[in-house]
Amino acid sequence: MAANTNITVTSLNFDEIKEGLKNFLKAKPEFQDYNFEGSVINTLMDILSYNTYQQAYFTNMVGNEMFLDSALLRPNVVSRAKMLGYTPRSARGAQIEATITLSGVSSSLTSVTIPSNTAFTTTIDGEDFIFSTNKDNLALSSNNYSANVILTEGQPLTHKYTSDGTNPQRYIIPNENVDTTSLEVVVQGSATDTDTLTYTLASDVTEVKANSAVYFLHEADENKYEVVFGDNVLGRSPLQDNIVILNYKVCNGSDGNNILPDNFTAPSSIAGFSFTSSINAQSHSGANNESVDSIKFNAPKNFETQNRAVIADDYKRIILRENADIASISVWGGEENTPAVYGKVYLSVKPVNGTVISSDKKNAIKGLLKKYNTLSIDPEFVDASYLYINPTVKTRYNPDLTTISASGVQTKIISTISNFESNNLGTFDNERFRYSQFVKEIDRADDSILSNETSIKIEKRFAPSTTTSATYTLAFNNAFHHPHEGHASVITSTNFTFQGQTKCKFDDDGYGNIRIYYVDVAQNANVYLNRTAGDVDYTNGTVTFNGFLPSAFEGSEISIIANPNSNDVKAVRNQIMLIAGATVTVINDASEVIAANTITATTSGVTTTTTESGIYSTVY
Repeated sequence: MAANTNITVTSLNFDEIKEGLKNFLKAKPEFQDYNFEGSVINTLMDILSYNTYQQAYFTNMVGNEMFLDSALLRPNVVSRAKMLGYTPRSARGAQIEATITLSGVSSSLTSVTIPSNTAFTTTIDGEDFIFSTNKDNLALSSNNYSANVILTEGQPLTHKYTSDGTNPQRYIIPNENVDTTSLEVVVQGSATDTDTLTYTLASDVTEVKANSAVYFLHEADENKYEVVFGDNVLGRSPLQDNIVILNYKVCNGSDGNNILPDNFTAPSSIAGFSFTSSINAQSHSGANNESVDSIKFNAPKNFETQNRAVIADDYKRIILRENADIASISVWGGEENTPAVYGKVYLSVKPVNGTVISSDKKNAIKGLLKKYNTLSIDPEFVDASYLYINPTVKTRYNPDLTTISASGVQTKIISTISNFESNNLGTFDNERFRYSQFVKEIDRADDSILSNETSIKIEKRFAPSTTTSATYTLAFNNAFHHPHEGHASVITSTNFTFQGQTKCKFDDDGYGNIRIYYVDVAQNANVYLNRTAGDVDYTNGTVTFNGFLPSAFEGSEISIIANPNSNDVKAVRNQIMLIAGATVTVINDASEVIAANTITATTSGVTTTTTESGIYSTVY
């Protein structure tokens, strides 16, 4: 029988590699009947097998790191993304909006400059935070020397290099957690020549010429960023003895978020003047540098956009790439709007913190998109509209099938509801609430649960003016349960005060009319104050209140609650679905006794509100 002269090379397992070596040697005549286990050659085969295994593992890992999809090490992921023209997002300093009013200014001055890096400070849990202006701001006499400014968190730093005239020369910012949006690149003539030229970040190489004063930016090793200049063919190169000045901020990323306004300490004076300042809200928009998973996801999508915004996904990728403080975004063209408006693209954004982005943030995004619009398309922001799912859950359970109490089963169900919301709702991408999936998850919450009877209502909230009558239209975008004219009311609401009467509510008459009523306790009857307070469109799921003027209402908003025609609820365009007012009751199936009293589950929708006022056009 001919000897086997081949060794199996397909295995990456140590034992299989060693067995392959044994079989190879056993097939040779000189090693027949040789004791491989009890001889020195066993040690040699261990060494050979280990070396083969190590080389195979190393080769496999090297192969993985050559491709963006399989790479694990950040330098390799960044390098692969760089080949697609993608620069990972740096850390972002949190921001606060402040109003500064100078006092004691001579009336002869038409304006006073509030200088860049005017700093407000605070200490939270022993950590110092500096919030300062990124640019000079003008306080005009016509505005009583008052200015609205944006303060960004981060320690301002400056680093200087002397150009040696060679290209490429490396200009690495020697700090981690640099907020690249604060980076300013200035080139000074020399140590004796104080003339300076400010370079701008090149965002479109098709517009870069040989003498363009631009720089390029990419992530270098150890999470640090490197500034790269042109070669006098694509961008201007610094000359010998030029001094390259890098001004930037090193920030604390997301740690700077949610600092309350009254925690800040103002400087003693600004521009030599005393002043008063007010901070309007807690800090927001801070973010850590882009994660490896995010780079692997966004780099190919960025390559698809090719630095232009044409289709909806282009707008999404560009905005998400540049704004780490945005959790989700919905984009639709004007032709898809109701009514259709051509020449516009509509954007609805959900921030990571809060529910609505500020006007300054909207303007910044509009300015960003101007560089990428291929046609004269005007971006228009529509604030996110929240549609709330109100489940009423009655669960039957067998206490013999579990070791926990009924309240323990109830706790598990509440946790399941919260997890369902986190996994299936809460962003623009989650366009459907699937009833069957919801009740299935509740049944799976514990082995003792036999069944559940769950009913669904849908809710929208609004904050009407208490000083001016106005018309409000709420679009649920889901048909209401209305099988025939005159059917029982499908609309209800939380309490408000109207015409001096407290605890008023809305309902409908079954014929499309919204009414305002209160309950006469003595008569146990509804007393209607207005039978034509508005209209309800049962088919399209729209409720309109005409000339509504309450004098007060419970909480921060009025909730309008409706019975949907289908338990599968959809969200349209700028709507985000959350769960609110979920009630859970646990019933002993054998005794028919309520084993755990009804309680309300705590979910994101319990506290999420929108701040919308004035006359409502249709809220999509």
